[in-house]
Amino acid sequence: RMVGVGSGERHPAPAMPMPNLYSGMGSLDLKRIFALTPAGVMGMSDEEVEAGRFDEPGMAGMGSMDMGEMPGMVHGGEMGEMDHGAHAMHGMHGMDHQGEAQELFTEGEDYEMDHGAHSMPEMSKMDARGTEAQATAPVTKGKRYGLDFRPFAADVSSAGNLTVDGREPERPWAPYERLRAIKPTTLPADKPVREIRLTLDGDMERYVWFLNNKPLSESDAIRIREGEVVRFIMINRTMMHHPMHLHGHFFRVINGQGDHSPLKHTVDVAPMSTTVIEFDANEVGDWFFHCHLLYHMKSGMARVVHYENFALPPQLAAIRPKLYKDSWYAWGEIEGLSNMTEGFLTASNTRNILTAEWELGWQEVEGSEWEALITWDRYFNRFFSVFAGVDFGDAIEDDRGVLGLRYLLPFNIETNSFIGTDGDGRIVAGKSFQLMPRLSLDGSVQYDTESAWEYVADLSYSLSKTFSLGAKWHSDYRWGAGLHIRF
Repeated sequence: RMVGVGSGERHPAPAMPMPNLYSGMGSLDLKRIFALTPAGVMGMSDEEVEAGRFDEPGMAGMGSMDMGEMPGMVHGGEMGEMDHGAHAMHGMHGMDHQGEAQELFTEGEDYEMDHGAHSMPEMSKMDARGTEAQATAPVTKGKRYGLDFRPFAADVSSAGNLTVDGREPERPWAPYERLRAIKPTTLPADKPVREIRLTLDGDMERYVWFLNNKPLSESDAIRIREGEVVRFIMINRTMMHHPMHLHGHFFRVINGQGDHSPLKHTVDVAPMSTTVIEFDANEVGDWFFHCHLLYHMKSGMARVVHYENFALPPQLAAIRPKLYKDSWYAWGEIEGLSNMTEGFLTASNTRNILTAEWELGWQEVEGSEWEALITWDRYFNRFFSVFAGVDFGDAIEDDRGVLGLRYLLPFNIETNSFIGTDGDGRIVAGKSFQLMPRLSLDGSVQYDTESAWEYVADLSYSLSKTFSLGAKWHSDYRWGAGLHIRF
């Protein structure tokens, strides 16, 4: 949309009040618990985003959690008046990780860590004024992840503070609210402003990343025009940081410094927050805009910023389609146990998932029984996909085509159900419990209108990223033990 502006720093049409961050965390919000999209669960639905509710810089989401007012938050008012900008989380009491850092980084352990390559050599500490101070914290060394067998030790929320060299113990956040340009950076007041709202979305489990719920392979260019002031309103609806980088331009980060907003070409958009940038559209061409975590970029979090009336040279136009290629990946798992074997093979791009899975059991049954299910899934979001395929084997009466859906219930309970061409149906629910860093327990229950109930419990101990030892109880084939192989 085009927005007229007056003198001084540009602001969106009147800034809307932001939700009270973390208000009412203790109450159950059924609307969010049973939302059909991850954004809905976070309290940042598409409808609310389109209404402009989260356009103002600052922490924006999780509107039903109450931890009190946070430093730097603005509830109403214009962007230029905000106190601490988009990343003011330094003062979040109660959210730092408790425990002593020495539990994770202790003297005499396996490898050192420095700040550039994940190790931390002995160094002089700097106090808040930048003057050198004598180090009082111990020299710290890393502890191998695989040697920490405490229950839930792999969970970051249960880990100790990582900082023991005199810095603040909380996880560091970018100090954007303190950045101030030496000279005014305001853009010409007589230029039209084009506002472009971009949500940062994705799925941390499948590791696909989107802008406005689409990967680069499904997207069109972001179209702008020379002579405009372009404002990007970036709303992060994920629980990961995304340092967004624009080629070809420096942009102003709207951080509460008014006319002296700093100029940058990369800015971190923190989880569940909004960051606003603006730039003078004065470099005609096609420019890449993407997350600078390159594996996020590769997985789809990118766009081309295209100036109207700009034509690519023929040699570049010929290879442009390669930019939008949606790569396929394959993986699988095989379980070889004393009572049965089962596994799957999967090939997938962003939206399409082809899977072949099988189950063969011989214990407690006459001879053996086997079943195979081959499906094609269409992925919509982290919670929901639909699939079609074929189900066959001597464990069922007749081979059948199937049509079904997968849905993620609250508490990460995974479900899938289908209807077969024979009129029978099946529903499965399962959950995984990570008991220790290497020890997990998987459980599932299945009901098939043809073969009735089936129950499974699987205990797995990881030896490496490829091999695990497993013990399984199956309601048809009883107890067994063996090896899991992942590839």
